[in-house]
Formats: sequence, C-alpha cells, structure tokens
Amino acid sequence: MRIRTIKPEFWQSEKLARASREARMLFVGLWSMADDSGRTRAASRLLASTLFPYEEDVPGLIGGWLQELSSIGAIRLYVVDGCHYLDIPKWRDHQKIDKPSPSKLPGFDEASRILDEASRKIALDQGEE
Repeated sequence: MRIRTIKPEFWQSEKLARASREARMLFVGLWSMADDSGRTRAASRLLASTLFPYEEDVPGLIGGWLQELSSIGAIRLYVVDGCHYLDIPKWRDHQKIDKPSPSKLPGFDEASRILDEASRKIALDQGEE
C-alpha cells in the first residue's frame, strides 16, 4: 500500500458522482494499491480483504463496484495470461509521482479488456489475479 493524495476536485466530479458512494470509496482505495503507473491486480477477494478487511458483505459487492467504476471510465479491467488487472486511465491526473518505479504488472491493451459481466464475475469470484 502507498500513501496517495486526494485532490479537492475529486469531490466535485460529476463523472464520479454517477457511481455509488461505495464505488467512489473503492476508487480512492485503489489509489493506495496501485503501483506508480496506476495498475494493480483486480481479484475481488484481494481487493476486499485489503481495502475493506472488517466488512463481511464486501466480497459479494465489490464486483458491482468495479463494474460501476469501469462503466464510467474511472478504471479499465483487463486480463493478461489469465491474470486479472485494472488500471486507472487518468492516473497522472490524480497522482503526481516524483520518482516513479517501473510497473511490474502488464499494461492495458484493448485486446485484453474484459468486455462482459459474466466473464468478469467468474474470474473475480474465483479470486484470480
């Protein structure tokens, strides 16, 4: 986990306001999990246990929150070699990284985008990375 900042404009974003309060909270949490390129693993069990460790209902809800964020373009969900990832497309708008480390995670490619809810749900429920 990393220390990240929340810009004041976050709270005024009409785009993000289309997502639920819980999805917006997840989005902020993803910033702490993301590497310096704005990428992280996207297994729902990993995200739930790391960001919401005391909330028993989150494992069943987090997939929907990820879908909300994806549907408004706040994140992109993708699969590379059977592992699930997400990235934050406007990462540099949200975070200023002084001395970025290269990402160890594969980058987003349109061919790797998770397109349908059914395949994403199966992968996330299985806890794949």
